[in-house]
Amino acid sequence: MIRDGQWELHDYDYATGRSVWRYFDGMDWHMRVDTPVDNIVRENEFTRNATSGNAMGDWVKIASIPLNHAHAENLVQAHSEGDDKFVSRWLNDSDNRAWRSFDARV
Repeated sequence: MIRDGQWELHDYDYATGRSVWRYFDGMDWHMRVDTPVDNIVRENEFTRNATSGNAMGDWVKIASIPLNHAHAENLVQAHSEGDDKFVSRWLNDSDNRAWRSFDARV
């Protein structure tokens, strides 16, 4: 069994590097999902550089964000509720540049 402190490895995806960890506190199971993002960040940077200077248009991919991060940042909920201002503000925030694959204001 592979452990990380009190956590034990429950599942591992060799293709993506995503791992699911769990621990039992005596009453409940707690789950943790670790998703490596280095490749996503590198691909976003490469795409940003390759499309630098291009005009924004229909069907331009502007970001790649891991789904668990999009949920944690409330992007999925905002999108589902039609809160485009929240999504745009989040995407345009320089702190979130690593997730952007196209440089333009949204």
